[in-house]
Amino acid sequence: MSWREEVEKLNILREQIALGGGPQAIERHKKRGKLTARERIERLLDPDRPALEIGTFAGWELYPEYGTIPAAGTVVKLGYIAGRLCIVVAHDATVKAGAWFPITVRKNLRAQEIALENRIPIIYLVDSAGVFLPMQDEVFPDRFHFGRVFYYNSRLSAEGIPQIAAIMGSCVAGGAYLPILSDDVLIVEGTGSVFLAGPYLVKAAIGEETDEETLGGARTHTEISGVADYRCASDEDCLATIRQIIQKLGKPPRAGFDRTTPQPPKYPPEQIYDILPKDITQPYDMREVLACLLDNSDFVEYKKHYGKTLICGYGRIDGWAVGIVANQRLVVRSGTGEYQIGGVIYSDSADKAARFIMNCNQKRIPIVFLQDVTGFMVGTRAEHGGIIKDGAKMVNVVSNSVVPKFTIVVGNSFGAGNYAMCGRAYDPRLMLAWPSARIAVMGGEQAGKTLLQIRKRQYAKQGKQLTPEEEQALLREIHQRYQRQMHPLYAAARLWVDEIIDPAQTRLWISMGIEMADHNPHIPPFRTGVLQT
Repeated sequence: MSWREEVEKLNILREQIALGGGPQAIERHKKRGKLTARERIERLLDPDRPALEIGTFAGWELYPEYGTIPAAGTVVKLGYIAGRLCIVVAHDATVKAGAWFPITVRKNLRAQEIALENRIPIIYLVDSAGVFLPMQDEVFPDRFHFGRVFYYNSRLSAEGIPQIAAIMGSCVAGGAYLPILSDDVLIVEGTGSVFLAGPYLVKAAIGEETDEETLGGARTHTEISGVADYRCASDEDCLATIRQIIQKLGKPPRAGFDRTTPQPPKYPPEQIYDILPKDITQPYDMREVLACLLDNSDFVEYKKHYGKTLICGYGRIDGWAVGIVANQRLVVRSGTGEYQIGGVIYSDSADKAARFIMNCNQKRIPIVFLQDVTGFMVGTRAEHGGIIKDGAKMVNVVSNSVVPKFTIVVGNSFGAGNYAMCGRAYDPRLMLAWPSARIAVMGGEQAGKTLLQIRKRQYAKQGKQLTPEEEQALLREIHQRYQRQMHPLYAAARLWVDEIIDPAQTRLWISMGIEMADHNPHIPPFRTGVLQT
């Protein structure tokens, strides 16, 4: 199957996910006079500007005991409202009544992290039954569980980052704090309600009988409690009011990343499908990929003849100046005349990349990492040459980098190579994967052989031996498990990556990502920890 077909398969899955809880749930939702989560976002965003969905595959096949949780029950999009770049979070009440699963919490936190790190407005379209009670122990008490949402609410407010919340359905219990911690609170008459305890709990707790509208409906909170700021007649009225509020926001200061008039690459981005081998373990030239991504295919390569398994240099994407750090999968000859294995980071490559990343920080140039890495070089010669020291230097510099970082997993992303090439743990502004991505501590074949050796030693201590048939069965089991866990859908379901993207759309994602990052002018001075030389 070609990469074009893989992209099409993912697009079909996106269409299924976009149905949320399914046709019957959507019909019930609309009978209450409500738009769906995706319809609300569509009407809120500018129709003539691009919009990017984040976390489409979050929750996919993650909780089989509870059925499907499309998009983790929350739709998140980066787009423009009245010309202003914003992030929008819409709870999907057609999916388990909008209940919050552990991955739902993580997805909402991710949206808030993006708003906080980039200082862009965030809009919450609230319609949720609250915590999914069967999993409350994985949702409620820990540091990055439900309470962190309110912590981020408060931090965003303290930083002066606009937050607008629209109560367009249920908003119950602890979840009531999310909109009320926002700057502007809207509520839709007839469908919106917000209270710490619903009518049944009120009856059980204090014996009082009441109904939802009297307890916490739109009139109650705009005429009596003063909790909400705007009462809206319908979803449409509510969304129009949000647009009017956004229109009047003051213009933010910018970081000032350099941008010129965008130019298309000399080679169409769709050509990437043909450059990548179907067997991603096979070599290809990353420079050909860059020629499909960079404006006019222009690339100023840094230390071209040194550390050849990493490509570093400067270019532009949609007019934005960027630094590129990319793994080279070709087998190349090193400066000493020896051949180096493609996709592996050697000492000279790590040293080169560390210096280049420091240069990008010195020049305030955002960095794009293109990962196709099997790890750092191993063996006696590499260890004697100080591979750990040079790898640590690269990890240190990536960790302390202060300019915006964006990571695209093109192919393999294994072991410490994932870390050094700015994996999720190193806070890239966006972490994206192509359908060709494979993420794991090591490849399935290497893992199988390693675990087989461990098992054989365990058996030997007991005076036993594995038969050849048992060895093959064990290898197959490990390999199949790793193949499933390395697939980009497995990573996207757990939000290890923000989205699986069409390679042909990479320029748009990077461009909007840098525009987003440009909203935060506060770039601290760059410094590193102790570097062993």
